[in-house]
Amino acid sequence: MKVLGAVLCLLLSVTSLAQNIEGIVTDHQSGEPLIGAAVGLKNGELGVITDAKGFFQFNDLVPGLYELKVSYLGYQIFIQKAIWVENGETQYLDIKMIPSAHALDEVVVSSNSYDLHDPVSKVSITEEKINRYAATYYDPARLILSSPDVAVSNDQNNQISVRGLSPALNVWRLEGVEIVNPNHLSNAGTFNDQPAATGGGVNILSAQMLDQSEFHIGAMDNTNNNAVAGLFDMDFRNGAADRRYTAQASLIGLDFSAEGPFKEGGKASYLANYRYSFTGLLGLMGVDFGGEVIGFQDLSFNVHIPLKENSSINIFALGGLSSNDFEAKDPNDYEIEKDKSDIHYKGKMGGLGTRYSTLLNRKTQFQFTSLFSSSSQERNQTTYLDLLTVESFLNTAQEESIWSNKAEFARHILNSNWNIGSYYNHYRHSYTSAGTETENFQNDQMLLSPFINWEKKLSQNFSTTLGLTYYVLNSKENWIQALDYRGSISYHKNKTTINLSAGKYSQMIKPGNLFIQQSLPIALNYFEPGFHESYRFLLSLERKFRWADLQVEGFHYLFPNVQIVSRLTWDGTPYQVYLDQESKAQTTGLSIRLQKMTPLFYFDLGASVFNSTYADDMDNPYNIDHSISASLGKKWFFGGNEGEKKVLSINLKQLYQGGTYQAGYQRLSPYQRTDFRVKWSKNKNGIIRSWSLDIQNLLNTQNEGWRYFDTVTGQMEVQYQMGLLPILTYRLEF
Repeated sequence: MKVLGAVLCLLLSVTSLAQNIEGIVTDHQSGEPLIGAAVGLKNGELGVITDAKGFFQFNDLVPGLYELKVSYLGYQIFIQKAIWVENGETQYLDIKMIPSAHALDEVVVSSNSYDLHDPVSKVSITEEKINRYAATYYDPARLILSSPDVAVSNDQNNQISVRGLSPALNVWRLEGVEIVNPNHLSNAGTFNDQPAATGGGVNILSAQMLDQSEFHIGAMDNTNNNAVAGLFDMDFRNGAADRRYTAQASLIGLDFSAEGPFKEGGKASYLANYRYSFTGLLGLMGVDFGGEVIGFQDLSFNVHIPLKENSSINIFALGGLSSNDFEAKDPNDYEIEKDKSDIHYKGKMGGLGTRYSTLLNRKTQFQFTSLFSSSSQERNQTTYLDLLTVESFLNTAQEESIWSNKAEFARHILNSNWNIGSYYNHYRHSYTSAGTETENFQNDQMLLSPFINWEKKLSQNFSTTLGLTYYVLNSKENWIQALDYRGSISYHKNKTTINLSAGKYSQMIKPGNLFIQQSLPIALNYFEPGFHESYRFLLSLERKFRWADLQVEGFHYLFPNVQIVSRLTWDGTPYQVYLDQESKAQTTGLSIRLQKMTPLFYFDLGASVFNSTYADDMDNPYNIDHSISASLGKKWFFGGNEGEKKVLSINLKQLYQGGTYQAGYQRLSPYQRTDFRVKWSKNKNGIIRSWSLDIQNLLNTQNEGWRYFDTVTGQMEVQYQMGLLPILTYRLEF
């Protein structure tokens, strides 16, 4: 603690930096500065007048989102929404006013600013949203629950189901290429405590590292391939032009980040983040993790190096360690079946990559990215009859690695945007077990997928996108091919957009990502190489009103042939798995979303109804029928002493979803959860101090996780999800 205190004192001694918005206001045609133009910030009600050079400036702002308004007699009113100001940053705006005979005309722009509302079929992932929405815990995967098109898998993890599809089909990408599951504690909240394919207790990608990213739900063009469900498309941001530091302490753990140029005035920059958990504090507060001792830590960094001739190179990495341990109780204290077992889990994940970008000419850009990522997980379980007798034991180890590469040319020619490139990925997966189940499995696969995508504005109101992706898969000495073809056409007029999209989507089958993930007593690794092939049809309408943005989308996903476990046998030898490859699956539904986003206030209301089935109308496990989500929040600014500003924000989120299906048991009860967040920030002399309280499941609702037959109680039991979970956080930014 002495060392930690010394580090904090050293960081606090650094000269603090202020947050500013400044710029110049000129005539659109002549370029002459406009003297005396009124410039106002809507949230905070600040106003200034431009000087003799048309210059304006707002100093010592509280970091966050701002909306700027400029008015000048004889010119259209200019509004720029969602200006994102970070700690120690100055945003410069070059504003060109347009003459108008009607002084009340408005020109609204969004360039150089954040898009506050989510586009159709996507969820925007920004640091600002993660800080505002309730119970995200700076985890980008938990922010996705703001969309009605996703369903929570379990409160203890961040796995999500997209429109009734298995979470195992989701894909993670970093800097445009695929990575292994980037989550700590992938076994958290899963049936039989088995590791999940795409989720975990906490995401290794801290929100403090991320640039504006996206989660794709519906239509995707052909630059996004090898995905048939949800696609996380995450990007690291570059370090700031000035040195900045963040220190955070919460009931989850400690979090430190640093960024800035390597030398004063230099263009090369760094960004790094380290986290260390001490979740034992939550146990002292009465939070129940099922009697387990949990821990994790991770480190991420991104180095940006500008090169000559409009080129740059980024070197980035992430890595994490996690563990949880459960000790068997005395036989006299057995209450449920789990009390009979010692369970020890260890997981680690890491990745190292580079991205090279260059501008070949004024209309052509080339980018190459290469990333190697790997993960390993060990889980050992010993079950006792009594203090001296072992009933069974099962020790398992899984390893996975992906070497991902992407080369892409982006060119603007003949009023069209062309993207031509290719992915090359190599996958390795191994699984070994000893004890009740004995298995030794290893698989290597190679996937080459060149693509072409064309986007053109056909007229003032119509635009279209067309593309192709060709897959070549090598697995078990077999060569398998597939072809994706997709197209969309959009009509846009005034504040209305209509989009029709259709196409084929394919995803390489990997061990552990079958279409239907049955609740099996083992980690299923048997599979037939090939592709999940699907057809996706979507029709969406978006209408922007002054008071809100309305989105409506109808969707139909068709999987002509899917692999499903039809029979599982065991006679003391390795399990024999039988697959039915002739089953058809489909999801059909309608999604409605209403959003209003301003720097001070937001509401996000949505509902999705759908039917997701397979094999002659059998319900998919995540066929929840309906999902309703509602999020809202408000900020209040308070003046203080000179140079001091204070901000209070309150946020709520409500989820209500139909129950999931568990193989062999009745459907689980409907799921509902209320989350709450309150944050108090004070900005003085460029140092921001903030307290926040996040409460997941504010009403302490008992939501069913799964049902099982318990050998200790001799009857059917229900394992419930997390109860009320409070997380108090203190944060310093300077």
